[in-house]
Amino acid sequence: MPKPIDPELFVRTLLPVVRQCAEASLIFYGKVADIGKAPDTRLTGRVAQQASGVLTVLDCALQDLILSVVLDHFPGIGCIAEEATPLRRRFAGKSEEYTLILDPIDGTIHYQRGDEPYHISLGLAREGRMVAAIVARPSEDKIFTAVRGQGAFVQEGKSRPRRLRLGAKPRTRQVYVSAKARPYQAAFRPEYEPREFPIGAALVLTRIAEGQLCAYLTRQVAIYDVGPPSLVAEEAGARCMLRDGREPRYRGGRKFSHYLCAATSPLQALLLGVVRHGRGEKP
Repeated sequence: MPKPIDPELFVRTLLPVVRQCAEASLIFYGKVADIGKAPDTRLTGRVAQQASGVLTVLDCALQDLILSVVLDHFPGIGCIAEEATPLRRRFAGKSEEYTLILDPIDGTIHYQRGDEPYHISLGLAREGRMVAAIVARPSEDKIFTAVRGQGAFVQEGKSRPRRLRLGAKPRTRQVYVSAKARPYQAAFRPEYEPREFPIGAALVLTRIAEGQLCAYLTRQVAIYDVGPPSLVAEEAGARCMLRDGREPRYRGGRKFSHYLCAATSPLQALLLGVVRHGRGEKP
C-alpha cells in the first residue's frame, strides 16, 4: 500500500519543474514542427479531429521530463497522461489510490501555430478526486495552483500569488460551448454569448477561475484535459459536473461524454437543463 501523499508537498515538488518547462517551451512557441499522430476519429467535427492529431517533439519531451521527477519523488503512483511515451509505460500497474493526471501541452495546435495561449497541466488525484493541481500558461507568464480545500491561486511573473475568488454574480456573459457541443449553443442565446475559440480545456477552466468566462460545456473530453484545471476552477468557486450533475471522477482511460462547469448556482441549473432536455442534440 503506497504511503499517503501530501497534496501541498506534491505542488511544492513539481512547481519548479513546471516553471522550467514553461520557460523552455516559450523558446519554440510558434516555431515547432507538427510531427503528427493518428487523430481521434471518435471525436465529432473536423476541427476537433485536426486538433487531436497535432503532436510536437516538445509534447513528448516535457511529458517525460515531468514523469521522471514524479517517479523519483512519488514512486508507486499511477498515471494518466496524453502521450504514449516510454516513461508513461513505467507507471503501468501502479497505485489506483493516487494518480498523476498530466497533459504536457494542452492546446498543442495553438502552441504549434503560436496564435493563442497553451497550457502545461498536471495534478494529483486521490481515488479519482483531484486534490492538487498546477497549470501554467507560459505565453502570459501565469501559473495557477490549487490544493483541495485551500483555494486557487495565480502568480503572474514574479509577483506574489493572488487568490482567485468568484463572486455571487458573473462578471461576464460569455460562456464557452465547444465545437464538439455546438448544437447546444443556441440554447444560451440571447441571455449569454456562446463562443468556441480558442480551444483548450485548461484555457477555458482557468479563465472561468479568473472570471473571464462564466460557464463551460463540452463533449468527448479526455480526463487529462479537464482534471487539473477543474480543481483550479472549483477552488475559485465554480462547480464542475457531468451531464447528470454528478461530480467527475478522474480515473481510467475513458472520455467524459459531457462535461460542464458553472461559475454560479443559476448557471449550474441552466447547464444541466440544456443538456437534460437535449436542446439541439441530433437524434
